[in-house]
Amino acid sequence: MDELLEVLNAAEPREFIVGGMVDGSGGSLTLYRANFTPLIVPLSIFEPSGAGVEPDFDAFEVIDNGHAIRFGKYEAAADAIFYECDSEYRKRTRRRLRNEEKTFGASLRRLRILRGLRQSDFTPLPPKTIARIERGEVAKPHGPTLGRIADRLGVGPGEIESY
Repeated sequence: MDELLEVLNAAEPREFIVGGMVDGSGGSLTLYRANFTPLIVPLSIFEPSGAGVEPDFDAFEVIDNGHAIRFGKYEAAADAIFYECDSEYRKRTRRRLRNEEKTFGASLRRLRILRGLRQSDFTPLPPKTIARIERGEVAKPHGPTLGRIADRLGVGPGEIESY
């Protein structure tokens, strides 16, 4: 009861799970959030873990104060489920990350992904260089390096940090 009260009174109750029902014949799971809105989730997203643990859909329970669910020995985090199946949650998460990650490297990574580019698509710059910039191990590049990156992204050098 204490866990339920804590989840119901959370600042963002829509980001916690309080219950659910498995429809095995329909191949879906209906999750109920702490704000009592339902989310229909296809059972197909629960693939066997890397250790080979398979979900047992007949053994469903909410665990970890609404932060996760369990199907027998198989566990799945609520945030991973929400990110996969709820576009509004994805938008909120991306917005929060953009606000938190204002570095040049984070902006470069977002823009690169938005453009559908790989780290290896910035020749003659090595992919390792792009990776190091994105991780913040290298400060904002200057001169020709910045120019090559901006040209490949199709933006001006000063625009990258606005993404």
